[in-house]
Amino acid sequence: MSDTPEAEITSVTETEYIDIDGDGTVDAVRETTTTLVDVDGDGTIDIVQQTIVTAVDVDGDGEADIIESTTVTAVDVDGDGEFSDDEIAAEGAIIVREDLAEG
Repeated sequence: MSDTPEAEITSVTETEYIDIDGDGTVDAVRETTTTLVDVDGDGTIDIVQQTIVTAVDVDGDGEADIIESTTVTAVDVDGDGEFSDDEIAAEGAIIVREDLAEG
């Protein structure tokens, strides 16, 4: 048996259904997943990652026409319990249905 504390990982996903035009039909879905990691088990969060994915149905056919994904990751590299600007990275992508992108 080891005296080394085990890492703790907590992940929460929230989903929002959005009626953009007020007609009672869902036009967009946004899912936010937040993951917190205490790498060394000391009770201080060492890594935070949040991913937001939004899918929008522009033409009302029930299929996503635009999908946007953004992920922000913060890693407390120096172990001071805080995330400085150089410890935070973001990346994203947007996918648009081809015929919408052409117009």
